[in-house]
Parts: sequence; C-alpha cells; structure tokens
Amino acid sequence: MPPSIWLVTGTSSGFGEEFVKQITARGDKVIATARNLDKVRHLKDTGAAFLQLDVTASQDELNRKVKEAIGIYGRIDVLVNNAGYVGVGTLEEVG
Repeated sequence: MPPSIWLVTGTSSGFGEEFVKQITARGDKVIATARNLDKVRHLKDTGAAFLQLDVTASQDELNRKVKEAIGIYGRIDVLVNNAGYVGVGTLEEVG
C-alpha cells in the first residue's frame, strides 16, 4: 500500500509539530504548513515538505495553495486542520 499524503496546518509548534513527527515516523508523507516557514525549519529532518499557508487568506489564495500542495506529491489523502490560536482570559476579556 502506498504511503498516505497528509496536509497538516499549523505545524510550527504544539500538536501540529507532533503530528508531523508521528506521521513521517510511520512512513507516510506530510506537507507541513505554517504562516512563517522559518518557524518550521526545525522539522526539516523529518522529511516533510513545506508550504507557506495562512488559513485566514482569501478563498482565491486558498485555492491556489491547494493546487500548489497537490503539485508536491500529486494528491492529498488526509487534511489535519490544526491551525489556530488560544485566547487566554475570562470570557468577558476574550469574547
């Protein structure tokens, strides 16, 4: 069975970073994305491919990025939409 191709957003730290490490360790291929590619260079040794992606971009830009991502390995089998941020504070402060 050929390896699965994963597109993982938000891979500069936390869960996204760990997803990349675990997915490549099992033999699958990963397209690791981040708004700033300098923040994912530490994952170079995993063998992941990298793509700059801001998930808040316009739909046209996202469509271009999807085409670019598919061009890396020819397909995407699994999407992990991990990008996000944490707002810390009381409901009244962050709401």
